[in-house]
Amino acid sequence: MPVPAPIWRRLAAAVYDGLLLLGIWMAALMFDTIVRDLLDVERSWPALRAYLFLIGLAFFGWFWTHGGQTLGMRAWRLQLRRADGSPPRWLDAALRYALMLVCWSVVLTPALLRLPVLARLPHAQAITFVALSISALSLLWMRLDARRRGPQDRLSGTEVVVLPAS
Repeated sequence: MPVPAPIWRRLAAAVYDGLLLLGIWMAALMFDTIVRDLLDVERSWPALRAYLFLIGLAFFGWFWTHGGQTLGMRAWRLQLRRADGSPPRWLDAALRYALMLVCWSVVLTPALLRLPVLARLPHAQAITFVALSISALSLLWMRLDARRRGPQDRLSGTEVVVLPAS
């Protein structure tokens, strides 16, 4: 039976994949800017957000549905699979990716609210407290769960396991 991935290993793979995703998003933004300038088209922020979401979904979805491993997960010998052990489907990957973005948004909110321009918001301290509380409860939930599933795993019916050393 596969061993559930420890939280520290999942975070290490997430940092690796996050840096890759940032690079892909930067290339996608450069492409978007060049195309818009050539066609003399105004930027639409909702369209840009949807475009970046789809780029990230294509990145994670392809890797997760083709072997269950992103590049960061390969480096740490982790694999995403469905609860029954089968590979994730595109719908599983899309749901997990969307939920993963929500989870990381909550985790990163306190750091973002430390920026001077955002720290002046009326409820910045309360939002920071709520985000830190949700993050701590999620980590505790993962720690207490026998299969170390995070919120995105539970809600998408997936789990991350450690692959044996080859």
